[in-house]
Amino acid sequence: VPAWWSANGLLSASRNRCRDRAACSRQSAVDLRLAMASGCTTGIPLLLTLGCVLLATAVPGTATEVHCGYPGVPAHCSVTYSKDDLSVGTVATYTCDAGYELLGPGRRMCSANGTWTPPNIPFCVLNVAAGKAPLQSSTMGGGVPQKAVDGSTSAFFQADTCSLTEAERSPWWYVNLLEPYSVQLVRLDWGTTSPEATVVVRVGNNRPDMGANPVCNRFTGPLEEGRPLFLPCATPMPGAFVSVHLQGQGPLSICEVFVYTDQALPVERCPSFRDQPLGSTTTYNGKCYIFYDNQPAPFEASMRFCEARGGTLVDETSPALQGFLSWELYKRHRHDSDSGQYWMGATRDPRDPASWKWLNGREVTISFWNAPGGSRENNCSRFDGTRGWLWSDTNCEHALNFVCQHRPTTCGKPERPANSTIVARNFEVGSVIEYRCAPGHLLVGPNIRTCLANGFYSEFAPKCRYLECGPPAPIPNGSLMLTNGTRHYLSSVEYGCREGYVLVGRSILVCDVDQRWNGPPPRCEPVMCRAPTPIAHGLVRLSAASTVFGTVAEYDCEPGFLLSGPGHISCGPSGFWQGDIPVCLRPTTTRPPTTMAPTTTTTATTTSFEPPTPEPTSSKRPPLIPTKFHPDFAPDRTDQRPTFLTTTLAPPRAVPTATTTVLPTMRPRPQPPPQPHQPRRPAFRPVDNDVAGSAGHRTIMSPPDLRGFSDSSPAGAKLNMGGFIALGVFGGFVVLAAVITIVVIVIRRCRRKMKTVKLGPIGPASPSVRSPQLRR
Repeated sequence: VPAWWSANGLLSASRNRCRDRAACSRQSAVDLRLAMASGCTTGIPLLLTLGCVLLATAVPGTATEVHCGYPGVPAHCSVTYSKDDLSVGTVATYTCDAGYELLGPGRRMCSANGTWTPPNIPFCVLNVAAGKAPLQSSTMGGGVPQKAVDGSTSAFFQADTCSLTEAERSPWWYVNLLEPYSVQLVRLDWGTTSPEATVVVRVGNNRPDMGANPVCNRFTGPLEEGRPLFLPCATPMPGAFVSVHLQGQGPLSICEVFVYTDQALPVERCPSFRDQPLGSTTTYNGKCYIFYDNQPAPFEASMRFCEARGGTLVDETSPALQGFLSWELYKRHRHDSDSGQYWMGATRDPRDPASWKWLNGREVTISFWNAPGGSRENNCSRFDGTRGWLWSDTNCEHALNFVCQHRPTTCGKPERPANSTIVARNFEVGSVIEYRCAPGHLLVGPNIRTCLANGFYSEFAPKCRYLECGPPAPIPNGSLMLTNGTRHYLSSVEYGCREGYVLVGRSILVCDVDQRWNGPPPRCEPVMCRAPTPIAHGLVRLSAASTVFGTVAEYDCEPGFLLSGPGHISCGPSGFWQGDIPVCLRPTTTRPPTTMAPTTTTTATTTSFEPPTPEPTSSKRPPLIPTKFHPDFAPDRTDQRPTFLTTTLAPPRAVPTATTTVLPTMRPRPQPPPQPHQPRRPAFRPVDNDVAGSAGHRTIMSPPDLRGFSDSSPAGAKLNMGGFIALGVFGGFVVLAAVITIVVIVIRRCRRKMKTVKLGPIGPASPSVRSPQLRR
């Protein structure tokens, strides 16, 4: 199915709108929000137009091929495609590895919007209930509980393949999986019909007849004979017991129970040999067990046989493993007249006859002996079928059956999420695989997984989540460009400014994990030049109220001076004035000495220009202070008057003159009386006082008149501000010293008067003083 639009990145009309709402709803892979923007003028660059910032337009009637991404594959599965380019109409077909069953859609198709239909991928699962140990509340007729896990089902009730309980209140049935599994789905094939029933499935590690386990799923409705009922768990539930409970009064009949999980080791991953018996291989807790019951041998020969094939005799135990092996041996020999005997990998310790050790050297700490003690001549051990498959000590020279224990050699195909790829050499034990997501997707979960010795991968499979940021914000007087034409995760947008503006902020933004651009958009500020360089006896007029890019500074001279050089300069895009600075020169007339002849008098005059007020202080041209680029990043405001900088000018260059008599052609202007020279700092002053920003405004800058500042100018006694401050401080100290002196004098006088009043006159009549005569 061809697409109905294409992305050309051009603005093809003055107003871009979808014809109807249905047409707009069909947008998919390309952002068509431009079609909803109005007022975009033809010919205006798209990136510079506010409100019309998106980079694609919809052109109905043109076709662009759409492709789907990687559809994703579950664990233990392969996928094939009808088209290699994954274009619209491509069919993906799923196939599970040997030993696994496909649950879910086996075929998916690439739709016109670039997605796969149906949206969910299937699962490749393993039935772990077949051949395990079941039990039910009661048994009616020949409907024993083992018939529900014998691997055969029926479309209607049959006594030889379906279980059946008595008609009782709340009957139940459960199966012991012998090890915990992560149960994902339970399928029940019913053997009886019920118009209305409630069925509850529980999963856990408690025996259902002794304790309740968590509920996996519940169903209420009619039950049909032979029709399967699928009850998925909300989340994978771990447990070794799966039970089925029928609420209410009636019999419970099940033709087959399927317990599905994708976290189980199939026998297809175990080593296979031509001489091993059919159906002799089983798995438990990530290990393979092969039961050899057709070639009995002594202990040493059995041990070497297993080692030659990459395995060992059973050299470990636990209550769960002992239960699993006992059940497997019971299934194989329950119909035999003489129960079997199998070697196990435990021998008597030669240094301590009372203890036993495994073949791997570890001491036997957990044991399941039939009877303690025994003969000291029996140095080997066996699974004894006559004692319920408990342990017994045995003479090592007897010929018995044996069980070889193997490790899996591979972990199989790992799960590959949609829009991802994996990097791996192989899937053998110890290998490492790496996950990578397609552009625009974020990897959620571990990116590295390792194939473990138990045949399973470490960690869990990651997911690839698609992230997309919104349209980037436009900026005035600037442009933006999507670097790779996309707005998804880790895409970037680059901003730029037009001529005469400088970018303030980050020029490149990246789409971040929160689906936002990682920073605010920058802004474009106008380029500012410094104040134009003033010239002596000249004026500067600006074409604008500020020195922004494009402003023209026009130079002019005062009356009596002529301009030498270009008359104007302009503020360039780099912040420097473009053009040479002119100078103002004063015209002068010179005449050589007159030669007197007896008969003829000849007078020749020459007119030349020389700078005013020559001073023989330096033979070099006065330097002009250059101005470096310094953008002030402030918008052009017409309500402010321009700021003029004061510039110090070096004295004009002295022009060396020859011994020539200069005769002025006009009467000299009267000069003020000579004064001592006092250097002053010239400052620019605006000639006019117009309001800044008014129409036709022209700013005029004028340098100071330097004609009166020569070496012969009188220097008056002037005090600057520093002198006034120094005099004030000195006077303050004098006044403070006088005040302190007066205060000290007054305090001393007061103290003296107080002492005089307290003592009073001293005489013979005073009671407080004894006369010297009385002492005698």
